[in-house]
Amino acid sequence: MSEAEGDTLISVDYDVFAIIKFPLSTESTMKKTEDSNTLVFIVDVKARKHQIKQAVKKLYDTDVVKVNTLSRPDGEKKAYV
Repeated sequence: MSEAEGDTLISVDYDVFAIIKFPLSTESTMKKTEDSNTLVFIVDVKARKHQIKQAVKKLYDTDVVKVNTLSRPDGEKKAYV
């Protein structure tokens, strides 16, 4: 993929509810929230880090420092924000 193609994908309007499906609320994610101030979401498989960052910023009206993603074996994508 060239840079020109990547730029067109960035400018596409997105729906924040299509990117972020739901927050994950397991015992381990609650510990991560308390210890390192990190929220964990299940996101769309095709979502990129910058799209996740913008969606969280828009939904929660906060600054996002970093986004880490993990593709799970069951086919879902997890985002640590």
